[in-house]
Amino acid sequence: MMHSVFTKTLYEKRWFIVGWTFGFTALAALMASFYPAMHQDGAIDALVQNMPKAFEGLIGDLANLRDFPAYMASQLFDIRLPLIAGIMAIILGQGLSTAEEESGELRTITSLPISRTRVLIEKWLAMCTITLITTIGLVVGTYAVLPFLDDANLQIGSFMRLVAFTWLLMVTYGTITFAAGMVLGKKSVATFVGTFVIIGSFILTTFGQVVDWLADWEKLSLLYYFPAVDVMKNGVDWTNVLVLGIISIVCLSAAIIVFRRRDIS
Repeated sequence: MMHSVFTKTLYEKRWFIVGWTFGFTALAALMASFYPAMHQDGAIDALVQNMPKAFEGLIGDLANLRDFPAYMASQLFDIRLPLIAGIMAIILGQGLSTAEEESGELRTITSLPISRTRVLIEKWLAMCTITLITTIGLVVGTYAVLPFLDDANLQIGSFMRLVAFTWLLMVTYGTITFAAGMVLGKKSVATFVGTFVIIGSFILTTFGQVVDWLADWEKLSLLYYFPAVDVMKNGVDWTNVLVLGIISIVCLSAAIIVFRRRDIS
């Protein structure tokens, strides 16, 4: 288990993986369980007629509550999950970078006959693997509840496509925080950068729909490139995948260049 930085990281984060996977499972099951209440006759129409336009960014398009796939895409993946997954990404990215540096563990690892580039890449790959494992909880939680719901059908292909896209968003969030930690070596700065990106994206996307001057800046939000409902209904826009991928690659490349030369105290 300790033959590489990659396996060592996975082993050390085993309880983190278990906890967040269980949390995602419970969240998906809970949201799926609420669908019958939203699907009652006349309930959606009444909500549509009475909901102020300003609340749409926080609640989503109520027309998406009419069928189960759009309901899950809107209420779980589009509104709640990006913020919760972002918090996880900050904790994980910061934990694999500045937390280990402050404890002295990173200096011990880099003193071994292994290049700094390999250390960084294996840690990043471990982060990607951890986020991938936790997203499995979304699948388990949703399909565990699905047999007990009337009129709730969900195509596995469309759902897995959305889960994969969610994983990419989590990797991008995590890479930004991880790279900031590896470049600067300061926990407070890495946490600030990750929080600023995640909260900023949430604000721009949530309120950009109803605030005119925010709408002009919405393309700066990572969530602008994560249209969960469109992914579920129409498939993936590969331009969005490219944008998130490029952001991750640029941040990772910058981290490699700086980390190879930076003094680790």
